[in-house]
Amino acid sequence: MNAVTYVEDAVFIQNEQVKTSSLKVAELFGKQHKDVLRKIESLECSPEFTSAHFCAHVQTVEIGNGATRESKYYEMTKDGFIFLVMGFTGAKAAQIKEAYINTFNHMAAMLYNTQGNHDQIHVGAVVQLKSGGPLYTVSKILYDQNGYMESAEVIWHNKSNLCRETLPINCLTLESKNLIQNKTLEDFWASVHNYGIDKLNHSRKHNLLAFNLGQIYECIEGLPPRNQLSSILMQSSAPFPVFMQHNHPVQSGIINKTVRCMVFDIKKLAISAPEMG
Repeated sequence: MNAVTYVEDAVFIQNEQVKTSSLKVAELFGKQHKDVLRKIESLECSPEFTSAHFCAHVQTVEIGNGATRESKYYEMTKDGFIFLVMGFTGAKAAQIKEAYINTFNHMAAMLYNTQGNHDQIHVGAVVQLKSGGPLYTVSKILYDQNGYMESAEVIWHNKSNLCRETLPINCLTLESKNLIQNKTLEDFWASVHNYGIDKLNHSRKHNLLAFNLGQIYECIEGLPPRNQLSSILMQSSAPFPVFMQHNHPVQSGIINKTVRCMVFDIKKLAISAPEMG
């Protein structure tokens, strides 16, 4: 059995945080504990980072003949661990680091699930990294062997490209309703423009857009669930095209037959349909 096998026992949950200890780091990486302590205490990180991610403790150890002494050790978070082991090199160290990080993510997923807030993140949800950044749409939830939510596949648009990435579930948070709505509208109108408004707009009037949602879902990938998108499009207003009617019969200028469409007014945008974007 190699050291990687024991990593699962080296990571634990305490006070709603996922941690490991300097003792376990020393054991698994094959280092003297005193050297790991020295490394922690010489890290060139800010006092705020140190206090947030490292916590010193003292334990009593036996030294023989019934005598004892106090021995210092540190507990650390995943971020603290990563900062500490950056300089640990070699193939074996890389293998242990990977196993450690996977175990941290697994334990964090377990903690997240026990906190009871996992029902909020679901396929179709718009989420953001807790550290901030762009908004993503959840396209798939991945579970571990025990049935815990562990990670989520997310998608987003980068110009005309649909991008995908898998992120740990505990790193994600739902965004506010208004921000989600605005981001969804922004992505939708950008996607329609990139595909080609003239290919989708059934209206014969230069100041109106008329889209059939069924056709749009056949043509554009990565859109939110249809019911969700439909309700958000009904809230579309400046600076986006302004929603007017839902399921309205339109004599199509594309296929020359009547098509049920969502209709939007663009006259307030001071641009015609082919120029929009």
